Order: sequence, then structure tokens, then C-alpha cells
Amino acid sequence: MTEPLVADTEPLRSQARPARAAGQKQLALRLAGLEGIVGLHLGIGHSLLVGKLEPLLKPLGLTAKQVTILWLAEANPDLTQIELSRFLEIERATIHQFTRSLVKNGMIEIVPHHTDRRATTLRPTALGTAKLAEARAIIARHETEATSALSPIERRLLLELLMKLHGSAQPD
Repeated sequence: MTEPLVADTEPLRSQARPARAAGQKQLALRLAGLEGIVGLHLGIGHSLLVGKLEPLLKPLGLTAKQVTILWLAEANPDLTQIELSRFLEIERATIHQFTRSLVKNGMIEIVPHHTDRRATTLRPTALGTAKLAEARAIIARHETEATSALSPIERRLLLELLMKLHGSAQPD
């Protein structure tokens, strides 16, 4: 029998509540030590959350990453693509593709940085701001549903731990 990599996962397993829809069978697989692999569970959680969110955002003509870019650009008026790339830990070329699509669809504009002539900043257009408002409402409903198995304290703790891993500031 393989020992878990993290010895203190037993309390977590015994307290876990299935996050399956009513009538959906919970698979009973032996994890053989995988219960202690944070990256595995982050990846599965990400797939579940984003996999259900993307179809909800599709009618707006947006992806989850594009909403994130709009959201951050609105909150940070002097945000550059380089800063965005560093924060999201995504290659600059990939960020450029996302922003190019947002520009093409009239949701964001690229404007010269006010102090650095070499840099440009991202600014949501009126259309982008309107779409972002719609996306926020969709995300709020989705988050409520997706985290319904968590108490408010558990949800807050989850956010704090994830942000700690990322090195971000505490949630608002």
C-alpha cells in the first residue's frame, strides 16, 4: 500500500462532502497517495469550474481569461500586457492573443502609457464594460452554485489559501 505524500490528509478525506449533482454517482477510486497532491486537486477543481463557466460566458462572446483581463484592466487603469502576463503567469504572446481578440471585438482598447512611451495600457471600452457587468453577474451565480458545498468560512479559507499560493494580496 502506498502512503500519501502528505500524512495529514486523513482528516480532509473524512470531512469531504461529495460535490456531485443529485443523482450523479460518486466514483470510488483508490487514490494511492494522490489525495496529498495539491496540483492534482487544483487542476481538477479548475477543470470543473472553468468547464462549467465557459458555456455560460459564450453568449457574451467572452472566455474566462478574457473576462479576467477586462476585470483587471478596469480595476487597474495603467495595466500593461507585461504586468498582466506576470500576474496571471501566462506567456506574453498568449496575453497578446487574448487582448488582440478583445480589441478586434471592440471590448478593449490599447492606449499609450501616460509615463512610459514604450509601454501601452489596456482600457475597457463602453462595450467591454457592459459585457464585463453581464459576466460578473454570471460569475457570481456560477460561484455560488459551484461552492455551495462549502460554508462561507470554508470558501473564504479556500480563497485565502489559493491566493497565498499565488502570492497575491488578501481577498477584498
